[in-house]
Amino acid sequence: MKSFLKQWGDWLQLSAAILIFGLLALGGGAPRRAEGRIGTPVRLAYFPNLSHSAALLGIQTGEFEKAISGAGGVLKPIGFNAGPEAMEALLANEVDLAYVGPSPAINTFLKSEGRALRVISGACQGGAALIAAANSGIGSVADLAHHRVAIPQLGGTQDISLRYFLEKEGLAPHERGGSVTVLPIKNPDILSLMKRGQIDAAWVPEPWGARLIAEAGGKLVVDERDLWPDRAYATAVVVVRTRFLEDQAPLVDRFLAAHKATIQRISDSPEDSRYRINEELERLTGKPLPSEVLADAWSRMSFSAVVEHEQLEAIARAAAQVGYLEGEPNLNGLVDRRAGAGPRRDPVAGRAL
Repeated sequence: MKSFLKQWGDWLQLSAAILIFGLLALGGGAPRRAEGRIGTPVRLAYFPNLSHSAALLGIQTGEFEKAISGAGGVLKPIGFNAGPEAMEALLANEVDLAYVGPSPAINTFLKSEGRALRVISGACQGGAALIAAANSGIGSVADLAHHRVAIPQLGGTQDISLRYFLEKEGLAPHERGGSVTVLPIKNPDILSLMKRGQIDAAWVPEPWGARLIAEAGGKLVVDERDLWPDRAYATAVVVVRTRFLEDQAPLVDRFLAAHKATIQRISDSPEDSRYRINEELERLTGKPLPSEVLADAWSRMSFSAVVEHEQLEAIARAAAQVGYLEGEPNLNGLVDRRAGAGPRRDPVAGRAL
């Protein structure tokens, strides 16, 4: 009996040792090995808009995932409706990289005293428009007085464009003593409201401009390119959370290379790119864009990874002029050395800001 109890005790000790060793293998040294297997999460913010076509294509083809996994990361795309919402998530450390309009990016940079983010690439030029309901009587920005105008979100790129060009025409929103009602409404709801005749116009990114024309009977009043010098202005850039850039530079570099390759792919193979982008939009929204709507929206956009300093400075001045920023905006440090920055030029004549 004593022999049996001794053997039983020895077996329990051995079992306990095996169990402890196993737990240590899964526990003590595990976090480092598990992290190595799972990879560093790379949380990428983007919108289901054509101005974010590089994001849509890079995700659809798997190129972003491939590039990031090659540096030990795991791509985690996160969809947003508009820029301020995405920037709030970045400030809360819930987003690492983002495709976003330049206005929310600039605002976040300045409000954080230059600490929150860096611009690492351009993404899209053009691709926003003022669309009016067919029976609204609106034929120009000057006609927006006493009308209801929708934008995707307060503080977003289209909101600032609307307010700036209203001011150029001597108009202002209600809250600044003017006669224009500016309504922050999500893009899908803008479409529904224009169909029902509950808004008069909308300043929106593509494909929502083309959809308002095709599905709500809207008319193109302003292609925003026509309001800017050289018909060139940024509607999307790529930003990175500063701490993530400092901690995970190889991942950022791999992503940036994939982003630039995707921009080049759009240039080299536009038909195939549009097809794949439309597939991704179908996955995100439940249905693809009709070919004529996609072609109409595409005609108002171009894509480039180059960051034009003077465009960002002009947008910052516009945001300050309409009350979103205080004082003279200082963008020193906003654009990271990784960005393919265009040369600084003197403001052009004509409709320069």
